[in-house]
Amino acid sequence: MGFYKTPFLSPRHTRLQNLAGTGSGFRVDIDIPADDWSNVTQFYDVLVFNTGHWWGYDKFPEDLPLVFYKQGRPVWPPLSIREGLAAVLKSMLEFIDDSVPATVLKVWRLQSPRHFHGGEWNQNGSCSSSDLLSSTQVEEWFDPANGGVNREEREVNDVIRSALNGHHGFVLLDVAKISEFRADAHPSLWLGGKDTHLVWGQDCLHWCLPGLPDTWVDMLVDVVLKHVQSAQ
Repeated sequence: MGFYKTPFLSPRHTRLQNLAGTGSGFRVDIDIPADDWSNVTQFYDVLVFNTGHWWGYDKFPEDLPLVFYKQGRPVWPPLSIREGLAAVLKSMLEFIDDSVPATVLKVWRLQSPRHFHGGEWNQNGSCSSSDLLSSTQVEEWFDPANGGVNREEREVNDVIRSALNGHHGFVLLDVAKISEFRADAHPSLWLGGKDTHLVWGQDCLHWCLPGLPDTWVDMLVDVVLKHVQSAQ
């Protein structure tokens, strides 16, 4: 088993200045798979891909955006961060189709949700509830039409689902739907007092272990077992 961390799937360069007249930003080559994972696609029997949380406007605002390149030149007109994600996914999926043996199980894990309430992670957002969200609350928190700070998960996952259309060799591992209810499953509530976020913010992005990610593992194991059984 191996773990290869490349948040954008493509290489992301260090901060550059005056990128083709766009000002400061971070260059991302949409047509180049990152070496971290692209060199090992024929080594494993199971490959699990995911990307998501780094494709957020909170991490790359308008004054310090991701600047997308193709064939060594900046894409013009500039792509938005969601358009850039779609372009990267298109290129990476084409590479995967060409380079991964047909016998390999390919799984794409959707992005998991965040549960910030009352503001973004850097605006005193918190997750202080020990209760699950109701179905009504889930829609209030995550429906992009409501403009909440947690809408990113559904927006990004819609781009991923759209990109995967036509790539029938993938199994989609949807961890998002069940996870949206679990506002209680992040570390901050269990690491300090209820008002901890007023001092240094809360972690409403990562998950407690043991905890909900163990259920994701069970879901993945089920997918792998079904793949093995079908190959026998």
